[in-house]
Amino acid sequence: MKIVVVQETDWLKRGPHQQHHLFERLSLRGHVITVLDYPILRPHWPREPLFASRQEHDNAARICPGAEIRLVTPGTTSLNLLARPSSVLAHHAALARLIAADKPDVIVSYALSTGIPALRLARKHHIPFVFHVIDALHAIVPSVLLQPVAKQVEKRIFRKANAVLLINAHLRDYAICMGAAPERAYVLRTGVDLARFHPVPDNDPGRAKVRSELGILPGEIILFFMGWLYRFSGVREICEALENAPANLRLLVVGDGDDYQTLVHLRDARLGDRLILTGRVDYDRIPEFLSAADVLLLPFHTCPATEHIVPIKLYEYMAAGKPVIASPLPGILRDIGENNGVIYAPAEKQVETAMSILPDAGEPGKKARQFVEMHCDWETITVEFEGLLRQVADDFKQGSSDG
Repeated sequence: MKIVVVQETDWLKRGPHQQHHLFERLSLRGHVITVLDYPILRPHWPREPLFASRQEHDNAARICPGAEIRLVTPGTTSLNLLARPSSVLAHHAALARLIAADKPDVIVSYALSTGIPALRLARKHHIPFVFHVIDALHAIVPSVLLQPVAKQVEKRIFRKANAVLLINAHLRDYAICMGAAPERAYVLRTGVDLARFHPVPDNDPGRAKVRSELGILPGEIILFFMGWLYRFSGVREICEALENAPANLRLLVVGDGDDYQTLVHLRDARLGDRLILTGRVDYDRIPEFLSAADVLLLPFHTCPATEHIVPIKLYEYMAAGKPVIASPLPGILRDIGENNGVIYAPAEKQVETAMSILPDAGEPGKKARQFVEMHCDWETITVEFEGLLRQVADDFKQGSSDG
């Protein structure tokens, strides 16, 4: 199949997310993938030219050797207030050219603002449109004033899509409440690369090397968080609890984001070397940093942006075979449940919980690994994803011929 992917974030600088794992694997299965993205981390004018020119990469694959992803970033103005609106027009024009040159078999959207022109062009050119949802999208729009508008846009796309794919059952319920037809709403759960993320023994030389590079001493216990540092990530609460924890307990944070400078201030003013900040690192290095850790944390606060999600990092934690402590988010509780290796505690209690489980931390890690081996292999999920896209395309063609 020829598949066009539309997203309103940066393909090269954010993630990897579900779409990276799925579409790179689909490429390896012979499908032709083109991605339209938006440089969401751009500095804006005057720190970049007033008009950002169109960019194209012949191959922007990031995680699967041999995969081929054509990436197109349409040109836009870089004025802060006009950058996103101009991207709607630019994406419309870019997608129209793609359709004219080589009509795709299906369009898969992860976007709201640029999803609307994609939906309109799909309808105009009789191409099936799939809405693949990994968040309550309107809830993560930065501007509170724009969230009601984004919600109406999201509802429209839910209603009009030929199929809606959701990463868990809780998010499917949300989609149906937002207008998605139940018979067109499918759960396709998040996966993990079981070969890349796997248990590493405490005496592994690679683990010792990374801990030494990070200045971790023998006997020190490392709590770990990775990913984008949203305001709701809960890492601040971990830092505050760390101040009153035993001195051999340290926190390793791998990633950057909205709260990064706040964490830098906490480190410099109060925590010192008990807080290790690496900033953003290459995805290929994530497993080695995971190997250096002892307890893996997901301290997200429950809010509109998180109540339906199961972050991909949680499955990668579980695959590492270490104890995982996660906030009791509704989506996680429903998707993973109890007694599957994840221990639930709110952000402010996670340091205390880590201290209580450390004497017997092996069993939760084993259960977590068993869970992802049974349910979350990207290879199996990609085959299911491929089947759903084929089904949508075939049903669309059949419906068009019947009409």
